[in-house]
Amino acid sequence: MKRRLLSTLIVCTALAGCATKFYGRESELTAYEKNSLSCPEIDIETAKIDDFQRRVGQESQFDGRSALSFATDFGIGNAMEKSAAIKSANNRRNQLDDLRVEKGCAKDAPPSVRTMPSTSPTSAD
Repeated sequence: MKRRLLSTLIVCTALAGCATKFYGRESELTAYEKNSLSCPEIDIETAKIDDFQRRVGQESQFDGRSALSFATDFGIGNAMEKSAAIKSANNRRNQLDDLRVEKGCAKDAPPSVRTMPSTSPTSAD
C-alpha cells in the first residue's frame, strides 16, 4: 500500500513539473545598454517587450498543460510563472522609459502598451 502511494506521488510530481509552462524572462538593462542605446534602439527594445508580453498572453491560454497543471497543483505553478514573466517585462519597460527620458528622446515615440497586469498566483493560467 505504501509503495503504491509513493509511486503515485512520484508520478504526480513528475507530471506537475512537465505541465508547468515556462515563458522566459526579460533581463534588466545592463550598464552597457544604458550607456550605448540610442533613441531608435530604445524604441526597438520597447517593441520587443510588447511582443514578449503578447506571446505570454497567447501562451497562457488554457490548453492541455493547463489542465494537467490544474489537476496536480491547481494551476498555481503556471500562474506564478506568468506573473514572474510579466513582472520582468514590466521592469525592463520601466527602465527603458526612464532611459528614454534621461537621454531626451522624442516624446512622440511609437505608442506601446505601458504594462501588462500581473496575475494573482491563484488563477489557473
